[in-house]
Amino acid sequence: MGNRIDLAPKKGALNGTFELPLSKSMVNRALLLAALFPEITLSGMSSSSDSQYLQQVLDGYLGDSAMVGAGGTTLRFATAYWACKEGASQELYGTETLNKRPIAPLVEALNVLGGDVRYSKVEGQAPLLVKGKKIKGGSYHMGHVESSQFITALMLISPKMEEGLHLTWDSVPSQPYLVMTAALLRESGFEVLLTNEEFRIAPGQMPKKVELFMERDWSAVAFWCEVVALAEDAEIELVGFKEESLQGDSRVLDYFEPLGVRSQFKNDSLFLSKKSVLDLGKFTANLISEPDLAQALITTLLLQKIPFEIHGLQTLKRKETDRIGALVNLAERLGVAVRATKDSLICEGYPEHLQLAQNIFDSLEDHRVAMSLAPVSLKFPLSIDRPEVVEKSYPEFWDHFSQL
Repeated sequence: MGNRIDLAPKKGALNGTFELPLSKSMVNRALLLAALFPEITLSGMSSSSDSQYLQQVLDGYLGDSAMVGAGGTTLRFATAYWACKEGASQELYGTETLNKRPIAPLVEALNVLGGDVRYSKVEGQAPLLVKGKKIKGGSYHMGHVESSQFITALMLISPKMEEGLHLTWDSVPSQPYLVMTAALLRESGFEVLLTNEEFRIAPGQMPKKVELFMERDWSAVAFWCEVVALAEDAEIELVGFKEESLQGDSRVLDYFEPLGVRSQFKNDSLFLSKKSVLDLGKFTANLISEPDLAQALITTLLLQKIPFEIHGLQTLKRKETDRIGALVNLAERLGVAVRATKDSLICEGYPEHLQLAQNIFDSLEDHRVAMSLAPVSLKFPLSIDRPEVVEKSYPEFWDHFSQL
């Protein structure tokens, strides 16, 4: 893969059959549980670079000073894992962007609960020096939590805590990821309590011998829904999907149905096809539980010229890039006026004709930005710099897209 990919418009009916990667969110949780407990195994492994890095650092393949790539999940989960690995000493760091992403709430929680995690260079940022200890656990209140990954990391190592764990908080985004984590813990044989503001696990529990089933990635489905919504006609088969899912992003079908995407489950596949777009007037949604769907959904709304008001976007500014800023940039290039706040993006109307000014985009080192831009090429020719960033979650994406 070069440093730029050029995409020409695709006309007519589009079709394809694709096997998407396994969910890296689910795989990363299962990897951590399997590293803690040999009784637990996984039904498969994600091809994403985030999961590959996490597997290596949990196995200790990366040495005493481990580079964990660009994944926030990788760094946060690895920090929790090594904190409860008695006698270990492990330095963890990532890309320059990852090192600056929030980590302090997790470090503070681990240290209060009995861990020993220190900042190697800059206070509040990776690299981190983690000294493994037998973590005491107990009760801890986290307040208003910026990322559900902080809570998830503590949940995953909680069976190793001497006194168990009673964790409380005031608010947290992406709540379905906590539900997924609790479900995997229960499937592994642990009794846990999870509410909207509390997690509790009693001490002394042991896992059962189990192979955890790994689902395919529902967040990646969003980009194929975007393709179908923007195509003249389309039928896409995504192999290995079932209607029941632990992933909150399976709600993607509900969001895209009024935008012209029909979905049907048949023979363990999800079929996406073109239907008429509903006359919505204005599309409104709150993505606080599914923020990873924002890039594909809002890009589709812009290209379909549908006024919208999308809330629940407060976590997007501190992802791999400022994702709200990336969407504002796309809107401006299309000649569309949008209004951004700290947690929302609003569009009240459109020019008569959309035009794309400056058709060379940078991926901004963000896999979801890159993948959401690809279907824009169904309407306008464009080029994307640093397209290889999709390896973070969906390495096969450009091959699949080219097969349409």
